[in-house]
Amino acid sequence: MSSQKTSRTRWWIAVTIFLVVVALVVAAGLLWHAANRYEVQAAPRSEHTSAQPVLEAPEDSTGGAGELPDVDSAVARTAKDPALGELTAEVTDLASGETLWAKDQDKLRTPASVTKVVTTGAATLALDDDERLETYVVQRRPGELILVGEGDITLSAEPGKGFFSDATSVRELTDKIRPQIKGQKIDHIVVDNSVREGDLFNSTWDTDDIAGGNVTNLDSVMLNAGRINPTESYSPRSTEPGKDAARVLAGQLGLSDVTIDVENATAATPMTASVDGNAQDSLTEDLTWLGGVESAPLNTRIHDTLVHSDNLLAEAIAREVAGSQDAPRTFAGATESTLAVLRDHGVDLDKAVLKDNSGMSTSNRLSAHHLDQVLSNHDLHSLLEQLPVSAVDGTLVNRYATGSGAEDSAGWVRAKTGTLSGVNTLAGTITTTSGRVLTFAFLATGENIDASRAALDRLANSLRDA
Repeated sequence: MSSQKTSRTRWWIAVTIFLVVVALVVAAGLLWHAANRYEVQAAPRSEHTSAQPVLEAPEDSTGGAGELPDVDSAVARTAKDPALGELTAEVTDLASGETLWAKDQDKLRTPASVTKVVTTGAATLALDDDERLETYVVQRRPGELILVGEGDITLSAEPGKGFFSDATSVRELTDKIRPQIKGQKIDHIVVDNSVREGDLFNSTWDTDDIAGGNVTNLDSVMLNAGRINPTESYSPRSTEPGKDAARVLAGQLGLSDVTIDVENATAATPMTASVDGNAQDSLTEDLTWLGGVESAPLNTRIHDTLVHSDNLLAEAIAREVAGSQDAPRTFAGATESTLAVLRDHGVDLDKAVLKDNSGMSTSNRLSAHHLDQVLSNHDLHSLLEQLPVSAVDGTLVNRYATGSGAEDSAGWVRAKTGTLSGVNTLAGTITTTSGRVLTFAFLATGENIDASRAALDRLANSLRDA
């Protein structure tokens, strides 16, 4: 072999080895990125009392002592990002309650889904953490079943196969009532919607959002909040969720030729008052109890509301708030009660406007100051632990990833997101590198949704080193 051929052969071998090494390095990098993009360790959580920050912090920062972060300098560049459009914002030190930075904080804006922070805040204050809702079946005549919902919209058809955490199932209800109706010919099932007082679909919502997977009628009993596909967060919703639950009940009981009706009157046969007590003990004499099941506790349902940003679950919980205030269990009763409860606990909600409790309404108006006041309220520290964690879960699972410009805060931000046309919002908490916990509320008007979201994440990230 000539020296020229030998040299050429060695050159090709060297190039081949180099390319193989590069490919292996790239593959390893991609695998590392995939493994680490979303599996980010969350910031440590403390066993807190109402006087402690939610995230673990050094002792010298938990009582308002020590130097406060310089937020002005930290956000000097990121707050000017043109992708944010017209930004309104407020940042508060959780321990001391001192506002550290604000920009047009009192300007009213459409808050989108961060409205759920206000809703769940009111629920946390007004209701017991372990409050559960019952779904049950009663009978007023042979051959008829009445499916009564106290407002649990998280049921699944089968145990453990639904969308929500620790939800009860129609199968468990079926197993309880089957022995009670043995030998009967059932030809009629009535869904009692009386707890909703006839108010099922918000007047400010768009019916196109039913197919879009955002809303539907807020019936008293629903499977997976009306999702047609229970495994998908944004599955299209059913247009008759109460009837769907009754159909599953009939199918599991092996019934055929059954007529299914929904009673939406404000005073249907079963007592709506049973929502506030033991349903079985409060039935009228003409009704026979057949069996019932209970929802997950309130704190679990609040967590699912915030992590999955489920609009209907937020609305359902708000109806519970209305009931606790002896207000009508309607959209208006729920929104008015939400604001009243928070005001009673010292939250400044001057000029706040709510038309729904989920944030789907474009008629809602909240300010950065309103939202930050809820988050920094010392009676609501437990709520902060329910928020999605950056790059870890819920609506933040795909954010704060490597290369985003906000990766330093992966695992250190807990926040609720919000998006509507021309609206992007983010409100929650971040723990600084010095150990202080800050609450923040950012409302942006950027038209490019993706760019605006990324800019909001970078703005929150800039607080990390404040």
